[in-house]
Amino acid sequence: MLTAMHTRLLCLLLLFCSCTTHTIRIKMDVPPALQDQLKASVVPGESLPAGFQKGLLLLNQRDDPGMICLVNAAGRIVWYHQVKGTGFKTAHLTQQQTLLCILGDKTFPTSYGNEIMEISLHGDTLLHLKKGQQDFTADVHHEVLLNSRDEIVALTNVEKIVDLSLQGGSEKDTVKSDGIVVFDRKGNRHWQWSVFDVLEPTADTAILRTRHDWMHANSLSFDKDSNYLISFYNNGQVWKINAQSGKVMWKFGKGGDFAIPDSAAFDMGHSVHINAEHELMLFDNGVSRQRSQTLAFRLNDSTQQATVAIRSVLPPYLFNERMGSAYLVDHEHILQCCSKRNTVILTTRDGHPLWTLRTTFIPYRAEFISPSQLLPYVIEQ
Repeated sequence: MLTAMHTRLLCLLLLFCSCTTHTIRIKMDVPPALQDQLKASVVPGESLPAGFQKGLLLLNQRDDPGMICLVNAAGRIVWYHQVKGTGFKTAHLTQQQTLLCILGDKTFPTSYGNEIMEISLHGDTLLHLKKGQQDFTADVHHEVLLNSRDEIVALTNVEKIVDLSLQGGSEKDTVKSDGIVVFDRKGNRHWQWSVFDVLEPTADTAILRTRHDWMHANSLSFDKDSNYLISFYNNGQVWKINAQSGKVMWKFGKGGDFAIPDSAAFDMGHSVHINAEHELMLFDNGVSRQRSQTLAFRLNDSTQQATVAIRSVLPPYLFNERMGSAYLVDHEHILQCCSKRNTVILTTRDGHPLWTLRTTFIPYRAEFISPSQLLPYVIEQ
């Protein structure tokens, strides 16, 4: 008897087999009002790499109506999907060429929401989970992913009653923090982990100040071995979490387990992930220096040494104190998102600007999508 996951995988296999010699072309008519939200420009005297010109950018709009869109190098929206009454807080392209998203209305802060939705490139809703269904009992935020078992993996809110009387609080104080949750496609919880499992709030000397958003996890991804990488804004660290036991395998960043050159020390990391060159890559807000940058490291787990592979410092006018992202386009070029400056920028590895995209909305992230990632779909431009 086929399970729901087996049925879906079989459908995807049949689709792949039927499309190995044929592409599926999608063309959209985009309203001028949406196109007017974006303006792209090439830096005078510069030229764009061919791979970037052929690729697309994935953006999401968190305002109402929410929108996810694919944008070409000319700054034109070539594919989009909108919802009324809520916003797309974050979105990822999956390996099945679908868009997996967190949704939340204006009552939710920034990257938090109470719905998880998966959408096909045809605009069909493939999955729609709402808080209150099955084991989906807490808000999710910042990240939602598919793992290799076709399960939903997300960052989630976790609260704990803690005695903070010795720290100047009450005997029953509420500390709010973060966790990781794994659901099946019906919302049944298969696994969960919490910061409280491995860290004691009373040991934090700043807990009275941070208790309403202790740690502030802001990204989640898979390491090369499928264990989790989770980044925290408040302590400037990235943790590797064992996806089976929940054990913290290492901490990277301020006060972490690895030696980092002073030149590449980072304050806060966003969009932490393993890039195409198998390096740990992140966007560093750089609050202490008032200068943002993209960093990539090669980590040696046995010697706990970190070698800097990329240090791409942005111009001062693009200092981005919160949010943001950075993704490789190719070996020589990086797509960096400066959310607070309403700007997405293509740079060389050393931070030299080549192209900018200005937006009327705050772009939480900007992911580069190569044509091969969309196959068998081809988006007409």
